[in-house]
Amino acid sequence: MKLPTNELLLALRSPSSGWLAAMVCALEEAVKDPDFSEHHRNLVRQLLDANAVPETVMAAAEDRLGRFEQAVAETQNSLFDAMVEPLQSTVTAMQPSRPKLTLVGSVAA
Repeated sequence: MKLPTNELLLALRSPSSGWLAAMVCALEEAVKDPDFSEHHRNLVRQLLDANAVPETVMAAAEDRLGRFEQAVAETQNSLFDAMVEPLQSTVTAMQPSRPKLTLVGSVAA
């Protein structure tokens, strides 16, 4: 089957093609993923052919997507922490230490 590249390019120029753009980006990522099997591709085709997503499937997908987003956020945070912690220790080591001041009181009698 020949991909309708020109037709897609024209469709993506439309201001109302936001969902099409999102789907194309998601599909592009999916086809690069080795875990996105032929079985998954068939399931997506069936959803498109049915022109509907059952509510139970939608609820399960939203739940799974939420857990996926959380995992991505945790990974980003741990990567950020791994980058920032060495920088913070370097900055702390470079700061001159402040002298300790001792207050001495005298009693005048």
